[in-house]
Formats: sequence, C-alpha cells, structure tokens
Amino acid sequence: MFRNKLLKPRTLGLLLLLLSLPACTTENSTRSPLPPEIALNQTAARGNQLIITIRLESGEELPFGIDTGSPMTVFDKSLESKLGPRLGDATMAVFGATQKTGFYKTPRLYLQNTRLKTGPYSVVIDVSPIPAGFENYRPMGILGMDCLQHYCVQLDFQSGKIRFLNPHELNVKDLGVAFPIHFSSQGQSRTDLVRPYIQSANLLGEDCKDLMIDTGYRVDGAVDSKFFHQKISEQRNQPGDAVRGDNGRFWFSKSTWNSNSYTNLLLGEGGNLIGLGFLARHLVTLDFPDRVMYLKQNSTGPLMDDTMNDALAFLTSLKENGQLPGWSKQDEGTIYLEPFPNRDELDGRKKDDSSDYHYQVGRAPASGAWQLQKAWRTDPNGEVIEEYPASLTVGWPSP
Repeated sequence: MFRNKLLKPRTLGLLLLLLSLPACTTENSTRSPLPPEIALNQTAARGNQLIITIRLESGEELPFGIDTGSPMTVFDKSLESKLGPRLGDATMAVFGATQKTGFYKTPRLYLQNTRLKTGPYSVVIDVSPIPAGFENYRPMGILGMDCLQHYCVQLDFQSGKIRFLNPHELNVKDLGVAFPIHFSSQGQSRTDLVRPYIQSANLLGEDCKDLMIDTGYRVDGAVDSKFFHQKISEQRNQPGDAVRGDNGRFWFSKSTWNSNSYTNLLLGEGGNLIGLGFLARHLVTLDFPDRVMYLKQNSTGPLMDDTMNDALAFLTSLKENGQLPGWSKQDEGTIYLEPFPNRDELDGRKKDDSSDYHYQVGRAPASGAWQLQKAWRTDPNGEVIEEYPASLTVGWPSP
C-alpha cells in the first residue's frame, strides 16, 4: 500500500492492531454482477501504483489504489467525516511510522455502476507524506484483500486493461503458469486479516516458504536481507550484475525465476515479495476465489513505452561505443530508467562509483534522430558535481 521507500517489505502491508473489532466477515457476500472492464492508469508499474476510480453512494468519485499487500480497505483521513461513527481504535504502521487511528463501517463502494464486495470495516490513515515524485498521484484510499479476495482480477499491461473475470469460465491454457495461492495473516495481529502468498523461490533464486504477491509495492520486489546482501557480495566480481540504486535498493542486471529470464530488476531488502514492476512483465490473472495466480511472461525487461525503450537503447549504444559523457568503454555498470512518474531522464551507475550519472534525451526536430541534450553527474546526496559540455552531444539514427 502507501509505502515509504525505506520501509522494509516485511512491514510493507497495512499492519494493524485492532481493538474491539469483530471478525471481518464479508458484508455483502451474496452473488453480485462482476465489475466492468476498465483502463489501467498509464503510470501503473512505471513508478506509480495501480489506481482506479471508486464511487461513493453519494456519487463522489475518488482515486483508489489496488493493493494485495493490504488486508483491509483504507480511506485517507480527509474522508473520515464521511464514514460515520468511529467504532474502535487501531494502530498501524504506515510510511515506516506508527499511526493511531480508528475503524469504521465500510460505506458502499462502486466501480462505475457495480457495487463492490467489501469487508464490513475499514480504517483511515494519513497519506500526506507522499514520497517525492508522487505528489500528483495521491490516492484517497486503497482496496485491500477484504475486497479483492472475492474477485478474479486480470491485469493486462499490454492492452492497458483491468478485467474482472468469472473464475469458472477461465481458459487457463491461455493464462500461462499457475501458482497456487494461500492466504496468510502473518505480520497481522488478527487471523482474519490476510494477504496472498505463493510458495516459490524469491526473485534472486533463494527458496523461501512464502513469497507475497504485493501489487502495492511499486518496483519489482524484495528479498530477505541476509540473502540480498549475500547476492550483492557474490556479484562484486561480476561487473554490472548488481548496481547500487537508491534507498538501499539495487538494480540486478539479470535473474532467472521459474525458469524464465529477466533483466534490470530493481529490488529492495527485508522480506520476500513480488511487486508491481515484476508482475507488469506478464499477463497477470489473480483468481482469488480459486486461489490461483497465473503469469504469462510478455517481456524480460521493465515496463516502458516504446519511446523510452528507444531512449534506453540509444544511451546504451553510446556507452558501448565510448561516446557517453562520463563513461569509457571499459567502465562497468548499468544505464536504466528510474521508475518514477515525474522523471524524464535516464540514469547510470558504475561499479564501485558512488556518483549518479544523469542523461536527458530527445529527438532532433528536422531528422527525428535521437540526441543527448544534457548530461551531468551528482554525488549520493544529489548535489551536482559536474556538468558535461554541450560539445559532447551526439546523435543516433533517425527512425
């Protein structure tokens, strides 16, 4: 759900200590129409979380995140007055800090004209400390597993669609590899607050008992701390295989998971999970009623539009030819697109170099050829160390 980048994944879910709360059985558990197919937000898995428009019974529409890492539906505290009387107290970990709040009866929620199945209770949090770069993408709430567990949800990043499917009518032959899901309350104070897990190796190949499916974790995933640092240590003599990212995360140039190859994974540490960035490389079908996840791989690398893929290829070619400012042919490291929605540059990091290298590119108006428009280097604190002269600007073949 809403997460500070420094918060370790084992505490990333909505961690609740609820007082005087009855069991969270589903309020409207009878059969109801499926929600309609809707469009994915364009920034989903490109730095932002999955966001859909939810309608209250009053007709007010609100942006909500879809977060399998949250066991409950959550509202921003600015909506507290719309939720009726406070029914009890709650303490939760959000953005790495503890918040004391309360729980409320969940109001009726609609996706277009279809009422969603939800649990009877929801909580409020303060989402004001949004991480830098996400100020324009602030959700006003999230749909957690108390709602999502009733649906078979398909995330089709290639066509940009979210579908709610009938689990009894799936053509599973077209959905890829099946992973049995089990629900667990680990990390929660109550056994009726659950999140989804599969039994699989983590994204760096370590066998683990539980691998959480967390659509609210924006990057590719996370790995338990001991194995995370072990893999980094092993790869110090393998240039470019693990490059320092920010906030304790690392870019891993390649990985094999479930016999499939992947490139440029941005991983954190602290717990084993697969996040939205990794899921977006697949057609994802989360059949929660039958407790199966299907993954059909569509790409090895991160989700990017064609323009940014071209830009990445352009800069990589400059690096390989010794034409990239700040780099020589012998320098070892990675050029990548940092997955944040408000950034229009690509970055590079070298092996055993604490500097960050930044590049802005564009197309020449006349020829359409790619051009390097600006290049500079910063220290780990983001302070500019060096700006490279315009004379180093070079072009690339026109489309």
